Amino acid sequence: MGAHDISTFGLVLAACSLLASVTVYAITKVGLTRDLFISMGRMGVQLSLVGVYLTGLFRLNHPAVTVGYIFLMMAAANYSVLKNTGLKRTMFFFTFPATIVSVGAVSVYFMTLVFQPNPLYDARYLIPIMGMLLGNSMNRTIVTMERFYSSVRKDESGYSALVAMGATVNEATAANLKVAYRAGLGPALANLATMGIVSLPGMMTGQILGGSDPLVAIKYQVAIILAIYVATDLSALLCITFSKKKGFTRYGFLNHEIFKK
Repeated sequence: MGAHDISTFGLVLAACSLLASVTVYAITKVGLTRDLFISMGRMGVQLSLVGVYLTGLFRLNHPAVTVGYIFLMMAAANYSVLKNTGLKRTMFFFTFPATIVSVGAVSVYFMTLVFQPNPLYDARYLIPIMGMLLGNSMNRTIVTMERFYSSVRKDESGYSALVAMGATVNEATAANLKVAYRAGLGPALANLATMGIVSLPGMMTGQILGGSDPLVAIKYQVAIILAIYVATDLSALLCITFSKKKGFTRYGFLNHEIFKK
């Protein structure tokens, strides 16, 4: 038994709930009403297109097409990371390989040993799982990389002094990496600690609405949460590690050319 369908009128009523947010914006005078409607319009168009081409991808279920789409997802995620961390697009050639290694390795591990779909490249499994891994990795990587480079930049004189005294880039940025990693890790740990009490995860809720047994849905949710956690850890670390090749000069000093003006 699948989930009960939502009528067009039901979606209209759902959209009407935005009037509450518009009222809040009007009272607080934050000026976000236009941004809200633009974002919601883009979301509607994008999700509609996703529904159309995912239907085609699932029917075709060809490994080359599926992998190609996943690489496109990875590229879009990396573009968003750089856009939101204030770094130039040239850093893409360092963060993109980091995403391929981290998220790719975790997805192969879980698809092969945990989920075990038949075939292993089944688009109905691989694309949604990669979407969840990339989405969460992207959010955490944005926080971690932004905090890392901003902290080095903020105390550049102290960092430069360490380099001048003979410290390597890794040694001089050890404290910055710790601060950045804690900043990115905090929300993830808080989410884990309250899961099942404060919130019901989206994958589990979707499976239950689709008619799956709650215990089966919980098993899938636990597996995907573990995959997300490991992927975000590796992605944040590798993106910083790989980006250091461009982020610092051959002499170990901060490369200001990586920052957007």
